Amino acid sequence: MIDLHCHILPGLDDGSPDLATSVEMARVALDDGIETIVATPHCFVDAGPTPAEICTATQQLQAALADGDLPLTVLPGAEVRAHPQLPEMVSRGEVMTIADGGDYLLIEPPFIGIPNYLEQLCFELQVASITPILAHPERAELMQRQPELCERLVERGCLIQVNAPSLHREYGRTIARIAADLIRSELVHIVASDAHNATYHPPVLSKVRRAVVQAAGEDAFHRMTQLVPARLIRNAEETAR
Repeated sequence: MIDLHCHILPGLDDGSPDLATSVEMARVALDDGIETIVATPHCFVDAGPTPAEICTATQQLQAALADGDLPLTVLPGAEVRAHPQLPEMVSRGEVMTIADGGDYLLIEPPFIGIPNYLEQLCFELQVASITPILAHPERAELMQRQPELCERLVERGCLIQVNAPSLHREYGRTIARIAADLIRSELVHIVASDAHNATYHPPVLSKVRRAVVQAAGEDAFHRMTQLVPARLIRNAEETAR
C-alpha cells in the first residue's frame, strides 16, 4: 500500500517530533503493509517549511531507515493550507508538490468557515497544469454544509483524499458517515492515514478496508490505497526527470 498523506518528517510540524518517532512510525507502517509514504508536513503561506527543508528532512529520514534496515520508501510532499496566493507560490517554486514532481498538490481546506475562493483556486492551479488533491474534505465545514462542492470539483478534474481515521469514527459518527457517503458516491480517489505519530494516530490503512469495501465494493480499497497513489507518484517522478 501507499500512504499519500502522512506527517512522518521529524520536527517540521505537529507530526513526528523527532527522528526516533519517525522511525517508529515507519515500523508501524511496514507492519501494516505500507511500502511507500509521501511525507506531507503542514505548509502555510509565508510560514514554511520550504521545499528545500522538506527534501533535506526526507533524505535524512530515508538514510535513517536504510541504516535500520527498514524497507520503507519516503517521498517528499506537503499538505498546503488553501490560500488565494497558492498558484503564484507554486509558479515561483515555493510550494512542495507530491513527490516534488510539480503535477499534484495536496491542499488542506479550512476546518471552519466557507472560503469563497476555493473553486477559483483549484481552477487556477489546473490552468497551471497542477491537479489539486483536496485533503480530508469530510472534516471541513465547507464540505459538510455544501456537499455538492465535492462533486463539482471532481467533475472538473480535482482529486479527493479521505482520512482513514474518519472511516473508523476517530472524529465521530457524523464525519464517518460523510466519508462513507463520499466513497459510496464515487467521489474519493485516495484513502490515506494523515498520521501524526506511532500510537494514537499511526500510519495504518488496513483498519478501514472493511468500511471501504462496504461502501464501494471489493476493488475500491486497492484502488484508493495502491493503484491511484502509485499512478500519481509515477507521473510525478516522470515529470521531475
